[in-house]
Amino acid sequence: MKNSNLLKIPGLYLLLIFVTNNLAGICQTTNPLPSQAGVLNISLKAGDTLPSTGMKQMQPRITHVATVAPDILCIEIDACHILPSIQIPYQPDSTDVVTVGDYNNLGETRSIYVVRNGFPLGSLVGKDRKIIMLYERIAGKHLNTNLADKSASYLISSPTDHNYIKTIIPEKVWRKTKPTNWTTYREFDTVQFYSAKHYLYLKLPHPLFTGHAYLVRLPDLKLSSSSFYYVHDPAYIRSDAVHASQIGFRTDDPDKIAFLSAWMGNGGGYSYPENLEFFLINDESNEKVFNGKVVLQWKGSVPEGIGTNINHSRTDVMRMDFGNFNKPGRYRISVEGIGCSYPFNIDEESTWKHAFEISMKGHFNHRSGIPMLPPYTDFVRPRSFHPMDNVKVYQSTCSLLNSGNGLNALGTDKDNFGNLVAGKTDELVPEAWGGTMDAGDWDRRINHLYTPRHYLELVELNPGYFKNLCLYIPESGNDLPDVVDEALYGLDIYRRMQLPDGGIRGGVESAEHPAEGTTSWQEVNTVLAYAPDHWSSYIYAGVAARAALVLKLFGKNEMALIWEKSAVKAMEWAEIEYEKWITSSQYPNVRERAKRTVPAERNLAAVELYRLTQNTQWHHVYLLTQEHSGNDAAFIYARLDQSLVNRKARKNAVDKMMAEAEQMVELSANNAFGITTGLPDRPLGGWSSTYTIPASSALVRAHYLSADPRYLKAILRSAQYSAGANPMNLCLTTGLGENSVQNALHEDTRHTGQPAPIGISVFGPSELAYNVQPGSNLEIKLNAECTPEISNWPTAESFFDIFWFVSQNEYVIDRPLGQAAYIWGYLASRKKL
Repeated sequence: MKNSNLLKIPGLYLLLIFVTNNLAGICQTTNPLPSQAGVLNISLKAGDTLPSTGMKQMQPRITHVATVAPDILCIEIDACHILPSIQIPYQPDSTDVVTVGDYNNLGETRSIYVVRNGFPLGSLVGKDRKIIMLYERIAGKHLNTNLADKSASYLISSPTDHNYIKTIIPEKVWRKTKPTNWTTYREFDTVQFYSAKHYLYLKLPHPLFTGHAYLVRLPDLKLSSSSFYYVHDPAYIRSDAVHASQIGFRTDDPDKIAFLSAWMGNGGGYSYPENLEFFLINDESNEKVFNGKVVLQWKGSVPEGIGTNINHSRTDVMRMDFGNFNKPGRYRISVEGIGCSYPFNIDEESTWKHAFEISMKGHFNHRSGIPMLPPYTDFVRPRSFHPMDNVKVYQSTCSLLNSGNGLNALGTDKDNFGNLVAGKTDELVPEAWGGTMDAGDWDRRINHLYTPRHYLELVELNPGYFKNLCLYIPESGNDLPDVVDEALYGLDIYRRMQLPDGGIRGGVESAEHPAEGTTSWQEVNTVLAYAPDHWSSYIYAGVAARAALVLKLFGKNEMALIWEKSAVKAMEWAEIEYEKWITSSQYPNVRERAKRTVPAERNLAAVELYRLTQNTQWHHVYLLTQEHSGNDAAFIYARLDQSLVNRKARKNAVDKMMAEAEQMVELSANNAFGITTGLPDRPLGGWSSTYTIPASSALVRAHYLSADPRYLKAILRSAQYSAGANPMNLCLTTGLGENSVQNALHEDTRHTGQPAPIGISVFGPSELAYNVQPGSNLEIKLNAECTPEISNWPTAESFFDIFWFVSQNEYVIDRPLGQAAYIWGYLASRKKL
């Protein structure tokens, strides 16, 4: 291993300054390796193809063929695939050049790269850097899109359809192309390689007839197959134009629908006629069991009342209703002359229940402090962030309230980690283990408790249902519902970190984002605990009080008392600190977001404590702050015994809740797919997860209180998009449905060659004009790989299943994971009609 300007660390040498021809070669497409390698013209870009390994570079392959209209044939082609990264013990070689990529704010080395014989090999990971993560590589060949766009590249004939006895070519060819994955990258190398999916739309001179076979030849495209036979049978062949839920429906769901739409890339949208006939077909017997007529849901030229003032589909969206059908079975939707949907179930129990169970398994997979292994999960990793593994967590003087990762109340944190790191002390926090961590950062922040809050609410609403629901977790078989056990696991870290005076620390965070290729059990950054603050303490006090209440429901009075005392102590401390905060000289400089958020959590904590203890002190605080009350607090107050409430205040709470629910019903009626989680005039998607969160919790609470079926119908309509009834026919939760997200931003699996764990609901589609910075490398890369350019993509289809597309494929525990589980849990557990 070369030793020029090296810094010695245990077992390793790090290059600080190194300039050679080998390093320069990384920036070139090809460069001969040293002569001893005996091979020429091997790319020295990380992730590029390596025919030298003997890996067969497969031609693009046809993966699906179906019509989207009687005279438009869609051919789907997949090009290239990514060979996953793996981690192996690092054995230094004399030709290795090891470079330090960067440092965190504490001056600690983060990413370390290895170049061997001029070839970028991987990143060194772990505290002692004795493990190397080998870079992912692309394999295969891309489609020649110039040829694919030409009508002359396609020859179509049929031995039985008289319109095609003579070979014809399409009248037009339209194309929609999107990247499907990117290789992992070196932080000093902006190049990433990609795999792609192409949709080729062949506009034919005549419609295709059911039962006839058509020979399609494409010799010029150099695909894995140069021709294929397509037999047109819309009752059996899935069409990308037919969108149905892959979760399915409960038999008594009053709203059962599917959609029909096609946006053909540079071919634009397709307008279907109304009154097309559709059928519900039993997927086992192939019997037609229901029929109806297609109706217009939303015109493609009409702006929608959600997001910015545009149409988010860029095509007509048609609707198919079959709400009156309630016979259990497995079915598919078929549209005359076009094709059918993915199959789905209609049954008494398992559909929404299954979705909830998958989502809860996703939550379990994010537990910190325990190993992940069968029989509880197929995702495998060692225990992470546990003190018994010599992980040290240092106290910071920075609170989450004043961190960019929290509210950044004073606006002083410029890079999310600066204040946290600047406040590092030598004090250790040994109880800072456990909790539920994000996958991209491994932090455990107090706002993650929004999710246990939702889980515990579900149990409150139907304790009998959840008492017997097994989630197959280590605690299964004890005398608490598994949902409660999962909530308590996420909550307990904050109780253990509670200070003697009652203050609650805002969580645990590393000094910087993870080093390249590193997994959670290999963290190289210093780990820090946030200082306590009143905002974090209010959040904890409310959720801990709710936990105590639920524990009492199941006769766990001793355990409940522990949580009750902890909650009261946190609340009392927070009240003192809150008064200091609002009377301090700095308060005028506090940002408006913090001034809104903290009082709302205070109000919620007060009503939680009042419900639990019936101490009028907390009732007084609730009434005093009701102007800041949110939907969570109003729902609690609305359910209190009449003898405990102020009637006027209760009416205000109920009226506010119902007004919000009515707004959601109206919102659902004013967009193509009935979404209820966005807002007018606010760009859709990205971090807000507009398309992924199944529905607004306000609708759940309004339905629970009123039993008004309008609210249930709005929930069900809104929940269809994320379940796969969308233009991509993609379920936005890993492991759910026939076709789901594959590349969720989960560092532990990506860097060890495992598939992403099931149950992860990602941020999802977004309005790219607001989500991708103009002129950025991201925009340039997407435009180079997409057809048409991303400015012309409809929002409803603007999702790219790419690990590194953070604002679409990342997620956090409280959004959308917890919110998806909450909606599905309610739909599963609601009382039968």
